[in-house]
Amino acid sequence: MKFSEYWNQVHKKRSDVMPICDDWLEDFEDVLASCKTKVLDLGCGTGNDTLFLTRNGFEVIACDYSQVALDNINKHFEGVETKLVDIAQVLPFEDNSFDLVIADLSLHYFDTETTKSVMREIKRILTPNGSLLARVNSTEDVNFGAGQGEFIEENYYFVNGYNKRFFTLEDAKMFFSIIGEAQVQNGDMYRYGKPKQLIVIKATKK
Repeated sequence: MKFSEYWNQVHKKRSDVMPICDDWLEDFEDVLASCKTKVLDLGCGTGNDTLFLTRNGFEVIACDYSQVALDNINKHFEGVETKLVDIAQVLPFEDNSFDLVIADLSLHYFDTETTKSVMREIKRILTPNGSLLARVNSTEDVNFGAGQGEFIEENYYFVNGYNKRFFTLEDAKMFFSIIGEAQVQNGDMYRYGKPKQLIVIKATKK
């Protein structure tokens, strides 16, 4: 099954699920306050971060690999621009377009070289001193597949129907420093009924 088909099936099951605000972005008030452009929600999924951003007065471009996900965004939000985007390819935006990019649980699906390429693309579209705020799977995320499935490369597995990368703090620092100054820390969330271990990243273009 193609990756896009897999995610279209996932989001068809979520078509009636209302987005729920997550509070993780509240920890970055300084970054949010300094944003003067539209915000790019890169891998918007069900729209949890789009909901937070629109409620706080930001104009959002919501992007996803799944057209069904974008259809759901259009159903739940008015005035939000949507765009079908493959994060693993060249991003369809001009250089220096965004003060802020959000990538929540959308950057942990790629092999090492693709992940590095994704970081370079995000750096390209960020304005000078612009920031990426992201969350990715942690190697401690045993409830959601860490260390399980078919081994592809270090901390990268085919598990539960698709490829998943799990990051150590050191991995996250290495990859996200491609963008610029990277701050990484452990985090967790409870959206899926049991604890999910994450790494939270702020990477500022330098």
